Amino acid sequence: MAEIQVENLKVVYRGVILALQGVSLRAGAGEAVALLGPNGAGKSTLVRSLAGLLPQYDGRVLDGRILLNGQESHHLPALKVASLGLTAILEGRPIFRYLTVVENLRAAGHKLPPERQKAITEEIFTRFPRLYERRFEQGGYLSGGEQQMLLLGMALLTEPKILVVDEPSLGLSPKLTEEVMRVLDELRRDKGLTLLLVEQNAKAAFSIVERVYVMEQGRIVFEGTSQEAQADADVMEFYLGGAAAGGFAEAKRYRRRKRWV
Repeated sequence: MAEIQVENLKVVYRGVILALQGVSLRAGAGEAVALLGPNGAGKSTLVRSLAGLLPQYDGRVLDGRILLNGQESHHLPALKVASLGLTAILEGRPIFRYLTVVENLRAAGHKLPPERQKAITEEIFTRFPRLYERRFEQGGYLSGGEQQMLLLGMALLTEPKILVVDEPSLGLSPKLTEEVMRVLDELRRDKGLTLLLVEQNAKAAFSIVERVYVMEQGRIVFEGTSQEAQADADVMEFYLGGAAAGGFAEAKRYRRRKRWV
């Protein structure tokens, strides 16, 4: 069983800034779930919370809990969280930019026996031929799409059961975004991973996920299947850019009827 369960999570930064205001969500074993929303909604804060990285950002859990595979993890440091099978790919493509592709992969798989590391590295190069072609290039010289593929390869070398990916399409062309989503979908199905995809690009996310959460201002404001999200005019227009805006007056009208007010 590899699942994420978040219950009424409240997160504060520097003791005063409330970033998450009672967030609850679930990603079941082998399920693909998207967390969508605008900049500043709290999505990256949730990723940091799941990965045990809040202390590095002067944040802490104020209330609620996170369970990974049924075990409480919100109080655990990042290394302990990783040992439970969760790997998070953070936004900004945090690779080792002065190391080569091979060296980045070796660093990611340093805990594995040499034979296992070699087998997974060969699988990575089979999945990503472009990485093989550039295996002796420094990571900083790769394109955005190539860096994203390298991060996915590095994640595979941690042998995750749960994969949390934050803004994988950021800065990529539509073609590269489509390729990244295809690879994520293949990895999830081939490896039986539980996938939490944190995105602003709703169209890309809808192509591979089964369920959707939408977050704004530290709260979950929509939960449903991807089909229900696409059929919800309010969600598509005001959160996901799926319809033409109705102007300032229409926006104010919508704000007045928000479901959580």
